[in-house]
Amino acid sequence: MKLIDLEIFNFRNYEHLKFDPNENVNIIIGKNAMGKTNLLEAIYIATLGKSFKSAKDNELIRIASQSAEINSTIQNFDYEDTYKVEINLNKKNNFFINDEQLNIKNYKRDMASVIFTPADLNIIKFGPNDRRKYLDNLISKVDAMYEYNLLNYKKIIFERNKLLKKNINYDLLEVYDFQLAQIGVSILRTRLNYVKQIEKHSKDHFMNLSGGDDLKITYLSTIPLNSEESEMEKIFLKHLKKSLKRDLELKYTTVGPHRDDLDFKIKNLSSKIFGSQGEIRSIVLSLKLSELDILREKLKTNPILLLDDVFSELDKSRSKYLIDSFNGTQIFITSTDLNENIFKNLIGKYFNISNGRIIDYDRLGEYNERK
Repeated sequence: MKLIDLEIFNFRNYEHLKFDPNENVNIIIGKNAMGKTNLLEAIYIATLGKSFKSAKDNELIRIASQSAEINSTIQNFDYEDTYKVEINLNKKNNFFINDEQLNIKNYKRDMASVIFTPADLNIIKFGPNDRRKYLDNLISKVDAMYEYNLLNYKKIIFERNKLLKKNINYDLLEVYDFQLAQIGVSILRTRLNYVKQIEKHSKDHFMNLSGGDDLKITYLSTIPLNSEESEMEKIFLKHLKKSLKRDLELKYTTVGPHRDDLDFKIKNLSSKIFGSQGEIRSIVLSLKLSELDILREKLKTNPILLLDDVFSELDKSRSKYLIDSFNGTQIFITSTDLNENIFKNLIGKYFNISNGRIIDYDRLGEYNERK
């Protein structure tokens, strides 16, 4: 999968930008707050129809504008198609492929991109919600049924929690519990399957990034796990009933996939508690590389890789391993300065961004001559 060209209007700090990337490597240099991350965000939206940030539409649209537009040409499975995303301030967003309007589900089908930003370190350092979000986002990229089940599960949890806050209707509660058990077990089984795949790929990447350490990923379920689906549903229902008194006191549902967690262990120690900054960065890089592996396997295409200020805190050996892992993937790398020790062997285009404007150079030497 390759981004052939990109044109954006009234997006973030860009009034208008045309961008013609290299089919392999693109290195984007610029000071902070010049628009580097915004450009990666526009590419991500072009491929998946939504931001990788928890951003509201009014934050994506340039100040004093009513809408933003992201147009792109993308090559996938040997076909070139035109894509358009309209982000609107006071009405729903629109999605088009080759001028045909689609819903977001059909727009992003078969599309894939992977983003690494410094904020992704929060996957390890922050609370369970960040880890669940990482897992749910990855699975949803390749499993439409999982995304559908997750959406329905959240709706039922919302309604059950509303019920817990007022005079409870036990007949309705029983309906919600039955639905939660069915959908929740499906979500659990899918998550467990993908955690195994993520661990398999991440182990290899982490061993190379860390110099030989072992990484173990454990799924921490609030429901005891069982290999039989029907048995798991019974166990789920039993624990919903068992936790009802506590749920009524707290006014929310305390057990289920929405309360589960992941633990990343190095040498049998939880990285959230004992991991150094370098180890945490290596874990997250391993997760992102394993995401790349899984998307390749499931979608049979090379995702676009977006790396936002990744190399600033990586040593030479880790940087080399990361670069060697690209395997023909089209990549976009942002940096505040030109680290020639890392980038000198990368063949591609170099760009300079300043105040929402971009200048491109065909090679490193040309960038050095004119910077």
